[in-house]
Amino acid sequence: MSDSEQKVWLLIVAAVVGGGVSLLVNLVMLVLLPRLRRWNLTRKLSIVTDPPHEGNARFRVVNGGYWTISDAILYIQLDFEESDTLPATPDLRLWIAPGRFVPMSGDQLCWSVSPNPMKVDILAKERQPFSPCKIVPGGILIPAEGGWPPAIARVLLKRRVYTGQLTFVSADTDARIFRVRIDPNSQLSPCTITPMD
Repeated sequence: MSDSEQKVWLLIVAAVVGGGVSLLVNLVMLVLLPRLRRWNLTRKLSIVTDPPHEGNARFRVVNGGYWTISDAILYIQLDFEESDTLPATPDLRLWIAPGRFVPMSGDQLCWSVSPNPMKVDILAKERQPFSPCKIVPGGILIPAEGGWPPAIARVLLKRRVYTGQLTFVSADTDARIFRVRIDPNSQLSPCTITPMD
C-alpha cells in the first residue's frame, strides 16, 4: 500500500469511527438520557399528607428527583350520583348541583399557590401544595378550577364516604394515578391519597 493510499484509508477509518462516536453520543443525549430522566422523575414523584387546616384536606406533591417537573397538572375523579349533590346556597355558587348534574370524571384541580394556577413547575426536592376538598358543616366542598369560593365551587356533596382517583400529569413525567378516599367522619384525616401503581 502506498503512502497516499494509507492516508486515504486512515481518513476513511477516522471518518467511520467519528461518525460512529457521533451517532452513539446523539443516541445517548437524544434518546437514552431523556428516557432515563423521565423514568427517574416519575419514580421519585410522591404525594404526602399535611395536617388538615380549618376543614381543608391538604397534600403536597413531592419532586424527589434531580430535575424540574414542568407543567404539572392534577385531575380528580370522584364516584357520586346526582342524589349525593346538595343545592347552592345564597353565599355559595356551584357548577354541579341537583338538576345540573354531570359526573366528575377527571376535572382539573388548582394548586394551592396564588393565584391558584392550573399548572405549576415543581423544582427538584420541592413540595408543591394542593387541597382536593374541604369538610364543612353542611357537606364536602370540592373546589372548581379557579380555586375555592367565593367565586364558585365545583360541587357540594352530602357527608358520606366517597372514592375516586387523582391523576398527576406533567411535561416531564409519565402519568401517575392515586386512589382518593374522602371520609368526613375520619378522626385521622378527612381525605387519603395512596398510589395505585
